[in-house]
Amino acid sequence: MRRVFVALVWVLLVCAAPVRADAALTDLLASISEQTGVSIDGLPLLSARLLAEFYAGRDTSLVWVDRQRVEALLALVEQSPADGFHPDDFHAERLRLLADPQIFASMDASERVSADLVLSDALLRYVHHHRYGKVDPVALDRTWHDRPPASSERLLTDMTEVVAAEDLAASLAGRFPRPFWYEHLKLALNRYGTGTQPDLIGLPPVPGGTRLASGSRDPRVAMVRERLLRLADQGPSGQVDAELFDSDLHAAVVAFQLRSGLTPDGVVGSATLAAINGYGDARRVEQVRINLERMRWLYSDLPPDYVFVDVAGFKVHLARDGRFVWSTRAVVGTVKTQTPMFRDTMDHLVFNPTWTVPESIQKKMGRLGDDFRVVDRQTGKRVGGGAVRDHRRYALVQLPGPKNALGRVKFMFPNRHAIYLHDTPSKALFGRQARALSNGCVRVENPLELAEVILNQAHFDQAGIRQLVARGQTRYLNLSNPLPVLLYYLTAFADEEGHVVFREDVYERDAALRQAFSAPVLEARIGFPDPPTPIPVLILEPAPDQPGQVPDVPSPNLDDPNPSDSPTPVRLTGQDGAAPTDG
Repeated sequence: MRRVFVALVWVLLVCAAPVRADAALTDLLASISEQTGVSIDGLPLLSARLLAEFYAGRDTSLVWVDRQRVEALLALVEQSPADGFHPDDFHAERLRLLADPQIFASMDASERVSADLVLSDALLRYVHHHRYGKVDPVALDRTWHDRPPASSERLLTDMTEVVAAEDLAASLAGRFPRPFWYEHLKLALNRYGTGTQPDLIGLPPVPGGTRLASGSRDPRVAMVRERLLRLADQGPSGQVDAELFDSDLHAAVVAFQLRSGLTPDGVVGSATLAAINGYGDARRVEQVRINLERMRWLYSDLPPDYVFVDVAGFKVHLARDGRFVWSTRAVVGTVKTQTPMFRDTMDHLVFNPTWTVPESIQKKMGRLGDDFRVVDRQTGKRVGGGAVRDHRRYALVQLPGPKNALGRVKFMFPNRHAIYLHDTPSKALFGRQARALSNGCVRVENPLELAEVILNQAHFDQAGIRQLVARGQTRYLNLSNPLPVLLYYLTAFADEEGHVVFREDVYERDAALRQAFSAPVLEARIGFPDPPTPIPVLILEPAPDQPGQVPDVPSPNLDDPNPSDSPTPVRLTGQDGAAPTDG
């Protein structure tokens, strides 16, 4: 009988502790839900409001009552360096303490609540950082980056489903589908970080000097050969003259240049030498990590079909079914007029577009050609003359034609930056290796081919498109299936084998991101849905002379699909959402 009584008392004590902790949790969440900059035991909460809503959805009860769940979260946090993170991004040190099987038993109600909140914040950070990235690009530099806040509804769904799953690790592992280009760069990080690739870090750089090419004899040739051997661009070839630039080395250099985005001429000049030396620089590992972070900023819920603008690589790709099926060279913004990094949706194309000259260019223009029209900004009417540089009074519009700065087609995804893709009459610029030459918009080398693969319709093949262009009239075509457009600035990119290409940081954005990525994140920019707007209630009172009666109110004709007094939804086409900025 005594054993039964002791066991009953033990059960009551164990069950009472969560009850007391739940009450303490309710009080704590009520006090912090509307606050910012909240910390628990010295650890900042990513979003006190979101955590309060998360617990409210669970009747404000403790979440981390299963030790195996804590251990599973800790295991995932310890593996986070594979994606470029540091375990401390997710409170790893505290999680190691909380994974102790005896730790909860020694806590009072207040300590137990703090521990539960820390664990939930670690989960929130894990979900947020993998889905949207650790660093907020808008907070980093809102001039050249754009992205909506992280969705509170999506984060809450992720967290709720994860803690409800039988296998927390499996639920998290399958929650963030990544595009192939992310997985390729992640593989590159794995090769650098785990030593599966022969270690290049610490090798002395190949000194500069005269260009090396087939037939050259130079002690530096042996150093180039050694590096390319370790990069797997050239396998062992038996006995060789180490200082002679032979045909095998020429082929290895060409292969390296092709995957590095360099001119594949087989000559080791300054650009090729810099790329080869980059693989021995420890900072390159960090460069891979921050470019994985950049990728996370825009890839959430990415469908299989999209347009990918590789700004630092000067390329435009079209993806179908999750793979690039078409690519072309591009010209992007200069250092002063950079192409921003953001994501939007392409919804229409314009053939034979007009071009409204940006004010910055109009100020410098002199005599106009016969393909320009001067338009009064106030009346919108064409005028016969006037001071064309007076951009406040006049607008300059270039008519469609072979000289038009936008070429024969532009691809529109209306955005606050007024950036889009377009053709150009300046075809010679595509022959340059570095093509940061535009006023911000993206010029496409083969735009009519891009139009064909985007429209993807039998009557809009090359023949049909060229016939449309030949008519010379401006025509707008809406896309039946709008396409996401991702404008990425990536200074590291990899192929399917994890061979990474390092690009020049022409916009000098890496340093700021490197600093932000290595620092702790105190809070996140999370968007919460607006509260529902209350519906006004019309109370009809009886007229004074007719007590007890309500005046008749005509009822709408529900059978009339378009009553005359109701607005009709109309999609307007034929106008761009933003004024052009390029040319």
